[in-house]
Amino acid sequence: MVMAEGLFLVGTARGVGKTLIGVGIVALLREMGVDATMMTPISTGDSGKNAASLLREIGVEAPRRLVMPITFETPAAPYVASRIERKPIHLRKVLDAYHELREQGKFVVVEGGGVLVPIARRYDVIDLLKDFELPSIIVGRTGRGTLNHCILTLRMLLVMGVQPLGFVLNGYGQYGDGFAESLNPEALRELAAPTPVLATQEWRPEYQEDLPAFIRALRQQPDLMAMLRRLTETGSAETRASGTPVTPDAGGE
Repeated sequence: MVMAEGLFLVGTARGVGKTLIGVGIVALLREMGVDATMMTPISTGDSGKNAASLLREIGVEAPRRLVMPITFETPAAPYVASRIERKPIHLRKVLDAYHELREQGKFVVVEGGGVLVPIARRYDVIDLLKDFELPSIIVGRTGRGTLNHCILTLRMLLVMGVQPLGFVLNGYGQYGDGFAESLNPEALRELAAPTPVLATQEWRPEYQEDLPAFIRALRQQPDLMAMLRRLTETGSAETRASGTPVTPDAGGE
């Protein structure tokens, strides 16, 4: 039994805070003595730049070609951005960057996207997750609509043969949904069982500028911390995505 090689973050929608959660997890892992980093396989718009700058804030320096192997200026799904910019997506470049980070001994937190976000024709984020063969968590928000988004994401993962480790709900208190928002985490625990809710992270305006404060708050999530400790101690077959890898080369047409 060896520790897992990394962790894949699946989002339920845009704006759920995958980048901030991912960098927070990297910081927590490094506190545990794990040489962790994060990569954004295909960044669109300014999301990759935000991730790179946040990593630098916690003292993680890595070559751009490894942390952000494919980038687009267009803020759109990779498939759409590829068509707009007339630049094909070569997935071998993504997987080569990941394997180079692994050869350096890095634990790689992969900032993915929604399960059916298209990367290329007949190749979605779920296919990338299965090619990486990493354990995964689902990052969602706490406001109204999240039960639908979280359960749809979970069921699609299960249909594709992937059992995520759990949910992280981010931004509690941000959406102004009052009583509904306060009940959503417990409702998700019941509806998604046995897949656990690992954390419900509170939103505060200062977190956008005060990364250490966000990391301190994330550190107070006992189930998330316990999962990270287990993940970095052992990486059994049960913690990995299953399925036959897809041939890692796809065009942007």
